[in-house]
Amino acid sequence: MNYDYDEKIIKDALNTVETPDFDILSNIKNNMQIPKEKKQIKKPIVIFITACLIFILSASVFASIPGLKDLLPFINNNMLSFFQPIQISCEDNGIKMEVIGTVNDDEMALIYVNMQDLTGDRIDETLDIYDYFLKGAHAFTSEIINYDETTKTATIKVQANGGKKLNGKRISFEITSFLSDKHVFDNLDTGIDLFEIKEIPKSEVNTINLEDFSRGGTIFEELNQNKINILKPGKMKIHLPEIDFMYISNMGYIDGRLHIQTKWSEDNIDDHGYFYLDNINDEKIYSGNIYYGVTESGTPENARGYVEYIFDVQNLDLENTNLKGYFVSNGNYITGNWKVSFKMQSVDEEKSLPCNINLDSLQINNISISPLGVTLTGTGDEKGNENIDVAVNMNDGSVRKLDSVISRRENDKIKIKFTSDLPLYVSMVDSIDINGTKVELE
Repeated sequence: MNYDYDEKIIKDALNTVETPDFDILSNIKNNMQIPKEKKQIKKPIVIFITACLIFILSASVFASIPGLKDLLPFINNNMLSFFQPIQISCEDNGIKMEVIGTVNDDEMALIYVNMQDLTGDRIDETLDIYDYFLKGAHAFTSEIINYDETTKTATIKVQANGGKKLNGKRISFEITSFLSDKHVFDNLDTGIDLFEIKEIPKSEVNTINLEDFSRGGTIFEELNQNKINILKPGKMKIHLPEIDFMYISNMGYIDGRLHIQTKWSEDNIDDHGYFYLDNINDEKIYSGNIYYGVTESGTPENARGYVEYIFDVQNLDLENTNLKGYFVSNGNYITGNWKVSFKMQSVDEEKSLPCNINLDSLQINNISISPLGVTLTGTGDEKGNENIDVAVNMNDGSVRKLDSVISRRENDKIKIKFTSDLPLYVSMVDSIDINGTKVELE
């Protein structure tokens, strides 16, 4: 008999029970087989009992494995039936990395990792994986989901796209650097009086082509122009309270807009932040940002080092507005070589359905569903995913709305995945609702 991974866990656990005259595994399997004439009546009960049996046995088996039992409180219990234990570790620079386990489908992979400092205090609850790599996947994100102060161990969930390429293959996961000892400066009052900031004469500005520089913020779309005036660098040196990784190097009003130029430390790894305007109604107004460097002659170039924050203040009551900031600094930047390889197996419960759904800028021609979520495949503009609502209708009448969205372009196709905090049992899904269009699962 061929067993999938969960069945093998259950079988191994049951085989440890001393029952020489009674085949408990066969008895359970026989009791789960319903005569055909009674199948329609008993099916919902059997599904529930089977799911509970898998969960109870999986939880007990997982809790007996070092490393995995510590993860149980931080992942949803229902995920256990889809979880693939890995438990492979390596050490470097006095720090141990262990891949605890994975869950993946054709679209996405989740990897749970422990990082433990064996010799010092370089790992804490602010751990942020900086450089990491999973061969065959792309579009990585990571987040810390637990920190054990006693063992100095942080548990991280890594998410990556491209799960189909990983199925059944031996892949490598690598971390080469991380940040820790994070300090957050929120609601920082700069103490700067907006009325004392001066107008900048035309002789004291640099004119740049916007398309030549990295920038962000809706203000540039509203300007609808290719060129903009920015501040000449290094005219001031204003330090903010408790901030030692950045200072204000110039500021002033240009063309009816407030410009604040900042100079960041050269050894900055991931220190970052922003200014905002806060009025008496507690309304926050955010800026557009331009990132640039400066040549030896003082000419702006497309590089890093300076960030200029630009606010449109023409219609603001500056008398009742304060300049505040939010900044983040990391005390530790740790490098090393933590690398392991293991084989990944995709979850077996997946279903794909052809369709023809027109969503304004998107044309959806295929829907796939797995325990990790629902994937829409089609053509058009991926920005249209902001206006898509996806809900899963279960056999028991409940509805699961999927809010988290990940999109990517694959050749001429767009893939938009809507993920679920709780795993989806595909066999218990009745239909999928996409912006009011219901797609039945056959």
